[in-house]
Amino acid sequence: MKNNEIWRVSPGWLMAYTEDKETTQKIQRSYQDFIRVAEYAKDGEIIGIQFKIPSARKRSAIHLLGVNVSK
Repeated sequence: MKNNEIWRVSPGWLMAYTEDKETTQKIQRSYQDFIRVAEYAKDGEIIGIQFKIPSARKRSAIHLLGVNVSK
C-alpha cells in the first residue's frame, strides 16, 4: 500500500488522497459517491489522486485506504 491519507474538511465531508493505483481503480469501480477533485502529476504521469467523500462513508473510506482520519 502506498501513501494514503484521510482528513475532514467540514462536518459533512472528508478528503482522501492516495497514490495507490489499485485503490484508485477500486474507488472508480465501486464507490461512485467518492468525487475525484484533483490529480497530482510529475513528469506527465499521475502520481496521486484526491477524492471528496461524504462523511456517512467514513467507515468505508477508512477500510479501503487502511488509515484513520487525520486530526
